[in-house]
This record gives sequence, structure tokens and C-alpha cells, in this order.
Amino acid sequence: MYNSLLEHDGHNENVFLLAEDNPVDAEIVRAMLDEAYDGKFSLVCVDKYSEIAGELAKQDFDLLILDMNLPDSTGSRSVTLLRDAYPGLPIVVLTGQTDLEIAVESLKLGAQDFLTKNDITPPLLARSFYYAKERRKTEQALQQSLIDIADRNEQLNQLAYTDHLTKLPNRTQFEAEINHRLQKAQAEKKQFALLYLDLNNFKTVNDNFGHIVGDELLIQVAKRLQITLDAGDFIARMGGDEFLIFTDLIDSSNKQRVDLLIENILSAFEAPFAIDRKEIQSQPAIGVAFFPEAYSAELLMKHADCAMYEVKANPESGQSVRFYTGEMEEKYNRKVMIAAQLDQALKQDEFDVFFQSIEDIHQPNSLNYEALLRWNSQLMGPVRPEEFIPVFEDSPIINQLTKIVLKKSQRLINALDKSDVNLASIKINVTASQLSSANFSRLFLSWLDELNLSPNVFCLELTERQMVKNVATCINQIEELRDAGVKIALDDFGAGYSSIKLLLEFAIDYLKLDMSLIKDIEKHRRNQALVSGIIEIGHRMGMKVVAEGVETLDEYQTCKKLKCDMIQGYYLHRPEPQESLLTKTLESQVSDKTRVDKQAPELV
Repeated sequence: MYNSLLEHDGHNENVFLLAEDNPVDAEIVRAMLDEAYDGKFSLVCVDKYSEIAGELAKQDFDLLILDMNLPDSTGSRSVTLLRDAYPGLPIVVLTGQTDLEIAVESLKLGAQDFLTKNDITPPLLARSFYYAKERRKTEQALQQSLIDIADRNEQLNQLAYTDHLTKLPNRTQFEAEINHRLQKAQAEKKQFALLYLDLNNFKTVNDNFGHIVGDELLIQVAKRLQITLDAGDFIARMGGDEFLIFTDLIDSSNKQRVDLLIENILSAFEAPFAIDRKEIQSQPAIGVAFFPEAYSAELLMKHADCAMYEVKANPESGQSVRFYTGEMEEKYNRKVMIAAQLDQALKQDEFDVFFQSIEDIHQPNSLNYEALLRWNSQLMGPVRPEEFIPVFEDSPIINQLTKIVLKKSQRLINALDKSDVNLASIKINVTASQLSSANFSRLFLSWLDELNLSPNVFCLELTERQMVKNVATCINQIEELRDAGVKIALDDFGAGYSSIKLLLEFAIDYLKLDMSLIKDIEKHRRNQALVSGIIEIGHRMGMKVVAEGVETLDEYQTCKKLKCDMIQGYYLHRPEPQESLLTKTLESQVSDKTRVDKQAPELV
């Protein structure tokens, strides 16, 4: 027998027992372990089956690597003996190419995996060992559950019908209960309501504080929701941050009971959630549907989901609850279709970027653009940004779309550089979910670095609504971006919140006036006074003020007279594809140069 203990790195995270009678094969395994575990392992080698028990008596091992052809034991029977004697020990068998039938048989008898000696690589070895240990743990858990039939049934019932995190009923139990409620309501000719509840900005909580905090938030939300229910009401967690509640049976004359339930739910969210020494504010979006208007469980869920989507899609309304109406279904179906076509759109490169020129009053010849994402779907035709952005803004897909905008902008910048044309700025829109993510600024700057783009050229536009959702995180993101040279614009100022305090909290480079303030401004002295005051505030705070949505000569002249720094709108330029924009820009540059050249002799 040879018995060598190989130790590395002063501490051992993995302790393996190798039963192999061929010293060369044993050394190969040791070398592969060394590479796979970066030296952080211990290996004990024996060359006989009979010596395995002695080593297992001396110490605990994470895993046994068993050659199927030892001098004193061959075949799969040894696996059975080891499994019975050491039920907690994971076993990976080593075989030659001709022993595959024995290897498969060993898996049936209790081994967790097998490897053929000629095909072993360090990554394959590490992966096999990892899953063997995990598989052994799983098998032990299952074996333990079989010991006591009563315990097993209870555990299976828990797994089948209860959400493991919140301990609420899960989707399976919900489906059984709502079908029972439907039958009862039909028999008694009564109604009941289904509430579809989703947490606003839950992804932001996970991104900024981690999934442990997110899970704890869900647990606390579940407890608060349970307190709001009356006897006969039912609540379930459907997954993620989605909860479903249906009420006890009600008469058509007693729908105020649903209003009271909703009022209690909203009240339950008024106080912040205390988690890990943090106070987290969370608000629900609730959609409501009724039986018998929706006559099946599937239709009830669809109607309630439609209504909930209306809340999520219109945050500026300030509403947390919507009741289903027939008009919502068309929007909902459109949303589902848009979401279903996204993969195809990305694969087929259906997204494009149009650029809208912005005039700088003080430097008329400087080139400033806003990059606007466009989607021309092969199936649906043109899809408006206001349709597809809300569908994707709370998912990781939104970052892919932002990177597409950068890549398309890179082509424009490179084309202008080749023609020795200087570009002043490109403005890009970002969403609340992006800016509320603690990693977005670093991600955005890494894209610029990857694409060899200067941060000084780019300006990120975000709305007041987006900023107020998570002030602390937004401030940190903005500071990091501005330190790198990226400018920040506050878009649609005056469209909703219009908080002057927001201008004090955030370092902002551009203040973009919403088109609602600009429309017919030449006719309304109060609008002129308000815009003039905002411009004065912006200038005193070191911001440039941009008038958006300028569509007439009168609006243009009035904004210019009120000392707007930049003007953007259809009166001056419509958004256009890169190719036509580039052609016009280069022609304009040539024309300007020719005019200057003709004037030069006279100047001399």
C-alpha cells in the first residue's frame, strides 16, 4: 500500500480519499485536483479496497474517488457496500473506456457520478465533485424524509402548497382554492373580487441592498397583508414580488367591502419597512377584477393583471389601484405581444437610433443631438418608445437597449471624426430602474471604455419622476457619472413634480423644459413669466436651460427672447436616421467652409 497525504496552502477546504492502485493514474488525479482547486485540498491515497475503511475511521472526507478495478475488489458491488456503510459519503467512480456498463450500474447502486480516466480534465473533475456532493446531500435529505411517513407527508404538503419564503399559500394552492371559490360563488349567485398586487421598484431594492434584504421585505409584506384580511379572504404569493388576494363572497350591493380591504392594504404600506437597520419605503400597484364579470380563474387573473399593469404603466397618475375595464385589455394584449417579440428584435437587429438636432443659441454651429431609440418590428411594424420602454424598464433588458444606443452613437461619432467634424454632445435617455441600481454608473462607464467613447460627449437624461423614486441612490450615481465627465439633464421639467428642492439635491447640467410649458407660449404671458423664472433659477445654479417641443416660429422666437440656452423641436429638426443626418451635417460643414473661404480675401 502507498498512503500519501498531500497538503497545500496551509489550509484545506476539500478533503478527498482516492482508491487507485495505479500510481500514475493517482498522480494524474492529484495534478488535476491541484489545478482545479488551486492547491486548496488534501488527498489521501490507498491502493486496496480493504484499506478504505481504515482511512474513513481516521478522519472525515468530503468525497471518495473509487477505481472500479482494485486488486481486492472489482465491479459495482463495492459501491453498494460503501453506500450502506457510509451513507453520507459521496462516491465518484473512475472507469476505463471499456467499463461504462459497470459505471452506469454503479450509479444505480448508489454512486453519485462516474468519470472515464481518458476524458478527465480539471474543470470536469471539479464540476463532477461539486455535483456529486450536492447530489449526495439531496439523496440524504430524501432518504431521511422517507424514515418517518408522517413527516414526509407534511414536508411534501409544505413543498406542494406553501411558499417556502413567506409561508403563504403558493400558486398551486391558490389555483385549487380559487376554483373552489368560483364553484361556491356560482352556486350561491354571489360575487367576489380578485386583487393582483405587485411591489413597485422591488428590483431596485434587490440591486441596491441585496437579495437577503429583498427576501426580508417580502416576508414583512406578507405579514402586513395577512393582517388586513377578513375571515374568508385568501392570499397567496405567486412568485417574485407578486401576491394575489381574493375576497370572501359578497352581494352586489356590498362592494364597499372591497374598497375597505384596499384601503387597509394601502394603509399597511404607509410605514417604512425596517430591515437590517435600514428603512425601506415600498408601495404596491394593485389591479382589481370581479367575478362574474370574469367567469374563470384564468380570466380573473388576466383582468386583474391588466388593471395592475395600468397602474405600473402610468406612475405619473399617482394611483396605486385600478379596477379592470374592457379598454385595458387591448393595451395588455399589446404589452404581451411586445414582450414576446423582444428576443426576435434583438436577434434581428430591429432596433435603430434616430438623432434629433438641438440648437445651441450661443454656439449655433456646434453639433448637439438627442439619441432616440426606435423599433421597427418585422411582425408588428413600428413600435413607439412609450409602448416598449415601460415593458422593459424594470428588467435587465433595458441595459441592453441602452448599450444599443451607445453602439449606434459610436458609428455617428466615428463618421464625424473621419470628416474632422467636432461633436459637442449626445443626450441619451435612461430609466428610473437603471439610475436606481447601485451598479449602473460603473456599468455605463465600462461601456464607454469598451467602445472607446469619451464620457465628455454624453449627457444622460432622466425625469423628475425617476429621480424622486430613490433620491439617495440617484445622487450617488449622478456624482460618479459627473466625476467621469458625463453630463446630466433633468428632462420634462414642469410636467409633473416640478420640485425646486430637487434642483438643490442633484448636481444637474441641463434643465429641459417640458413641451407643455412651451406650447403656444407666445400667447400666454403667465407661461412666459413662469418659464422666465425657471430660466433665471437655472442660470443662477449653473445650468443650461433647454426648451423642448418647439414646433412654431413664434414659440422659437419667444424661447430665444426669454434666454433659453438651447432649443429642440420639430420646428428646427425632426429625429432622423444616422445616414441622412450625417449627409446633411457634412454638406452643411462644407457649405460653411466654402462661405468662409469666399469671405477670407475681403477680410484680409
